[in-house]
Amino acid sequence: MNIPTLACELPDAAPEELVEQLFPMPDLPPACIGLEMSLARRLAQAKARLDRLENEVDSRDLSALATARVEFALAARAMADELIARGLHALQDGDCRL
Repeated sequence: MNIPTLACELPDAAPEELVEQLFPMPDLPPACIGLEMSLARRLAQAKARLDRLENEVDSRDLSALATARVEFALAARAMADELIARGLHALQDGDCRL
């Protein structure tokens, strides 16, 4: 197979200058930039487990369901604590998009 090549001329700059250029930060409050991934993962996993257990109507394990509800509440609380620590609770409506 004949694949065409694309040639272009780069400006007179060192290669590391081209690679290391950073994008400017968007105009968002610091609370909106980057959620803690471990908290987000914990919350998503707790919600998925809770949904799965709530949908098992034939062999419902009430103890496991109660445990899943508690874990979801704790994960949501941990996420909310992180957002409060970042100052999200003090922002006005429309100040931040997550």
